[in-house]
Order: sequence, then structure tokens, then C-alpha cells
Amino acid sequence: MNAVSMNNLWSYLQGLSLTASNRKWLAERLVEPQTSSVMSDEEIRQGLTEAFHQLEEVKTGKRKTRNAEELLYEL
Repeated sequence: MNAVSMNNLWSYLQGLSLTASNRKWLAERLVEPQTSSVMSDEEIRQGLTEAFHQLEEVKTGKRKTRNAEELLYEL
């Protein structure tokens, strides 16, 4: 990530109104060591299977979703 992107990200993070627990969670994620970010074929397959299962539940009315604004306010 280049310096401009980092500065933009920092400005964005400073503008968020986060609770103390959200700040702690974010700080932990920003400093945690990066492990292998490459997913195995099986992990990808499992993730897609779960995603399609959840999508089917949404289509049949068994699962409720939230709109994007609600998700953004949660952050």
C-alpha cells in the first residue's frame, strides 16, 4: 500500500466514531501477524458452499438480511 493510500485510510479511521471495544478489536487486527493468506482449495469450496446455502435461505425466506446502510452503521 502506498503512502497516499495509507494516509487516506488513516484519515478514514480517525473519522469513525468507534466504541472502546471496537477500537480495541480494530487495533488487535491491525497489529496481528499476517499468517498465510492463501486459502486452500477445500477452504474456498467450503466457503462457497456456505455462501450459496445462505443465499438459498435468503431466497426462501428462512434467513433475513440487512441493507448496506445498517452494516455501515455497525462499523
